[in-house]
Amino acid sequence: MLVNGRPAEIGQQVKAGDRVVVDGRDVTKRLAFDHELQVILYHKPEGEMLRKQAGDERAGVEARLPTLRGGRWLPVNALGFGEDGLLIMASDGAFVSGVTRRAHEVPVEYRVRALRPRQAEDWPKMPKTVNADGITVDFSAVERLEGGATNAWFKVAAERTLPKGAIRALFDSAGLKVSRTMLVQWGPVALPRDLPRGRSRELEGPELDALVAMSGIARPSRPPGRRRPTARRTGGR
Repeated sequence: MLVNGRPAEIGQQVKAGDRVVVDGRDVTKRLAFDHELQVILYHKPEGEMLRKQAGDERAGVEARLPTLRGGRWLPVNALGFGEDGLLIMASDGAFVSGVTRRAHEVPVEYRVRALRPRQAEDWPKMPKTVNADGITVDFSAVERLEGGATNAWFKVAAERTLPKGAIRALFDSAGLKVSRTMLVQWGPVALPRDLPRGRSRELEGPELDALVAMSGIARPSRPPGRRRPTARRTGGR
């Protein structure tokens, strides 16, 4: 095996732009094809598991994603079983590791639906700070949006990724019961308004560039004629 015309060393890494020859055959284009970074946005429905466990009948995210040649999709951010919204998945482990190392710095925004108080009661004033399992959590915004006869939506935002249970603790402190939690923004990436639950879409443009910058890795260009991941539909909003 030759890398840039020289014999390869054991454990040597091949970078974008390197020319690789194996048994006299130039395989550079094939390696670029196999290692090209792909990132998709998936609108995860509530009640769907990130990884399906053996013997568990609940639906898993992996079965809903486009086929990935020679690898598996890795989650960039996390969503619990009872949450829906933006789930970012990528094909490259180094990219995912680079982004998740900075995940604690990432601002987030949710849409939260809460049940209305009794008809005779006014909406309570929402706090901006709450204690969740011994951790003090600060929110940058807690705003009531539109509402119906039995519930109302809130915008909930924070400058850092929230610990598990923080949103529920916030609404519990105001005497409100959460009926739905949807992640709509994670760092530089927003959930597209026209992406129904159960469908995925390839991420491109400035949002992808921002994630790549967070990861600290170099991104190879897409080879000519490369097909994009095929989105699958598994249900609507």
